Amino acid sequence: LVPIQIADYQVSSDDTRVAVRVEGVTYAIGNLEASDIRIYPDVSDVDSAGTHTVPLRGEIVSADAGNVSIVEISPANIQMKFDSLQTLTLDIRARLTGYSVPEDEYLIRDVTVSPRSVELTGPAEEIERISQCIVEEEINEELTSSYTTTLPLKFLDADGNELQLEYTTSDITEARVTLPILKKKEVPVTLSFINVPEGFPVNQLDFTISNETIEVAGPESNIDQYREISLGQIDIRTLDLNSTYSFSVELPTGYVNTQNIQSVLVQFDSTGMVEKNFNVTNIVVENVPLNYEVEVTTEQINDVRVIGPQSIVNGLVAGDIVATIDLSESSSIASGQIELPVKITIPNKGLVWASGNYRAIISIQEVGTDAETESE
Repeated sequence: LVPIQIADYQVSSDDTRVAVRVEGVTYAIGNLEASDIRIYPDVSDVDSAGTHTVPLRGEIVSADAGNVSIVEISPANIQMKFDSLQTLTLDIRARLTGYSVPEDEYLIRDVTVSPRSVELTGPAEEIERISQCIVEEEINEELTSSYTTTLPLKFLDADGNELQLEYTTSDITEARVTLPILKKKEVPVTLSFINVPEGFPVNQLDFTISNETIEVAGPESNIDQYREISLGQIDIRTLDLNSTYSFSVELPTGYVNTQNIQSVLVQFDSTGMVEKNFNVTNIVVENVPLNYEVEVTTEQINDVRVIGPQSIVNGLVAGDIVATIDLSESSSIASGQIELPVKITIPNKGLVWASGNYRAIISIQEVGTDAETESE
């Protein structure tokens, strides 16, 4: 008996062996074994799906093939079932059970699967039975950190029964599953200020924050090092009576805003505060480069808005206010008239500041070069 080599074909009968009668020279036939004969179905005339009767063909594959020929194959035909080849793509779903986390201390996030889908190729009749693809595991453990494992794929029918796919192949056979477990923590929010005049008591500013702390969840390995949520910066020059600022809450990658607080409001309390306009004539220039001479062209800066406690503001005079031009902050220095921003300060007066942006014009000239040449 010789086995039929049917490759990827599905045979309708369990009997896949046939009897073969051969003829040839005596010594060649005497040494012939079943493994020297190849029997295969001839499917060249099959052009549609369904069950077909196809003839069997044979050949001698031994070294003495030229001295032996096949006379008869019994049975001469075989029934084979043919089906159309189809491709199906399925999302991979994870089923993890039996785990828990310490109550109110940790956050469980959605399971992630990588890769997220699988591509199947096989006969239509088998492909049509596949309803879903899953990976599953019972963990039976209390978790305090993310859980990752690799699991084999399982294919289920519409009733949830696992299928044994005999002729269908898939591009992958397993998937990596991650169950993120994050630790919770209350984190304070912080605020900073820019363009603060030297000596200004910024810590005396009275303001309220809509959320002074925010609950976040992050990896247990570094959540304890996460000490504050920086809202951003407030420019003192924009600080006005009854000012309110809105800041977006931004967290590092991998952290979760558990209460979904997307923004925080900062509101300044202006109780007892007043504003008053001054014409400032005290304009000074700092950090003039060597070999340059500077003259302030602007005689006064009008309507400088000053804000502070009524007791301080009512006692101010224009001479208490200084407008400073710092040439070290200028991107370039050239001879001629230049308009530059000024910093407004009220030295030694406590919680009082200027609101707004102001500019002044100076005349700058390069000096010293001609005089040195004449002297030489």
